[in-house]
Amino acid sequence: MTFFRLHAPIFLILLAMTFLAFGFLLDTPLWDGQDATVLRDAHEASNHLGEMVRHVGFYFSQPLLQLVFLAEYQFFGLDPTGYLAVNLFIHAFNAFLVYMLINMLFARQGLAFLAAVLFALGVGNYGKIFMTIHQLESLLLATFHLLVLYVFIRNDFRNEGKITSPLFLAGLVLFLLAGLTKFASISLISCLIAYKLFFLRKRQMRAVLSADLLVILLIGVAFYIGQHLWTSRQPIVFGEGHSGLHYTLMSLKNIFRYLNLMFFPMQQSPILEDTASWVVWVFEARTVIRVFLTLSIISYSFFGFVFGNQTTRFFIAWTYITLLPFTGLTPSGNWLNLNHLYLTSLGFCFILASGTIGTSGLLARRRWRRFLPYCIPLAFIGISLGLSQKLDKRNNHAAARAEAVQLREDLAQTCRPPQEYFFQDP
Repeated sequence: MTFFRLHAPIFLILLAMTFLAFGFLLDTPLWDGQDATVLRDAHEASNHLGEMVRHVGFYFSQPLLQLVFLAEYQFFGLDPTGYLAVNLFIHAFNAFLVYMLINMLFARQGLAFLAAVLFALGVGNYGKIFMTIHQLESLLLATFHLLVLYVFIRNDFRNEGKITSPLFLAGLVLFLLAGLTKFASISLISCLIAYKLFFLRKRQMRAVLSADLLVILLIGVAFYIGQHLWTSRQPIVFGEGHSGLHYTLMSLKNIFRYLNLMFFPMQQSPILEDTASWVVWVFEARTVIRVFLTLSIISYSFFGFVFGNQTTRFFIAWTYITLLPFTGLTPSGNWLNLNHLYLTSLGFCFILASGTIGTSGLLARRRWRRFLPYCIPLAFIGISLGLSQKLDKRNNHAAARAEAVQLREDLAQTCRPPQEYFFQDP
């Protein structure tokens, strides 16, 4: 009961902020072809429940995810509003997990709350991930990622990582569920290793390769082998004609291009065609801005590791670890996907919050000037909300096109609402 009394108000505040900030997304009609595929697959699964464990579609392909989409389909049918509301709820819960994780590692409630607020308001990932039905998969994977990490670390704090404790068993179940949602993430295991490295109580290798971590590693390897043998895999996007070294260098370049995108969320897009002139001028200066940002990121990463505390080092490592799996998905380097910044933005939000509160503390005797550092996170919040509205406006334009109208008509003909065939008279 103490847990709920202390932390339930935080969750409710984050939930309210999320829906107030992104509630306008709920009115967006169905426009995305992948969302239509998810709904068709859910309709098919409703009629053939025994085949749910088989591969049905590209996104709708894991048993647990099938169950979630099927449950949504029973409640919401073809109306995207309910699906998007579920996305926002899960995001608010993820923001709450961010608060719990940082508060546990750093034991500063104000800093944890500010970082969670920034995460809830889309700072660093800018809300694109909430705007389509099929992105529920990425949101759920992030939920399991954060839950496994939280339970794993809590068990390490309370029970010294014992594999017989209820906390570890709960974390193991969550890790198995994460594997059923998508193959066990290398980045998740890497984050667990990073925690062990940065929060060692004993400087011994056996403290890093402890029994709890070894169990997770073995299960992760088993999931990877199973994924390789029995499930369909996304084809490699890189074409032929280039060496492995070329794509390794491209991946390294994309790391810093993605990190730049968190600070400077501007890339070539139709959105720029109807934006303010001063935004276009800033975009024209992007090369110079990105050079200075890259140098600043490298500098902060280096000095943060050298002079930062354990938590700062961990979240710097988190930022790179969670981003690495997505850096090889852009062969030409012309466009980056903001959805891939969702988990990575946690590290950005923590660094932004810790810098704001730390600077404000240095100005504690300066009366109103101590609030000036908060202008920076407020600016990022404004950018996040403004960009999300621009993206939603673009989606509404897409939904009004003839192709999207035809897509909805075809979907309505293919999929009758669940109540029409579950509750009809014999």
